[in-house]
Amino acid sequence: MYPGFGLEAVRRAPPEARGLAMGAFTAFLDLALGIASPALDWSPTVRAALSVFVSTLVVLGGAVVAMRLLRAPRA
Repeated sequence: MYPGFGLEAVRRAPPEARGLAMGAFTAFLDLALGIASPALDWSPTVRAALSVFVSTLVVLGGAVVAMRLLRAPRA
């Protein structure tokens, strides 16, 4: 999903701000990975069950965003 959402972020940005859009998109992905990875690893006993549910929520959230992007008109 990362390349597809990055493409949409750049495509929807004005031409003069496309580099900023890609940079912000990449920065937020790095921030999310930097927070989520340690958060899911805080306890080995809880990690296995929790990671399944959190991963499911993340995938469903990504699917919702993708569906909204497919329905939104392009500039």
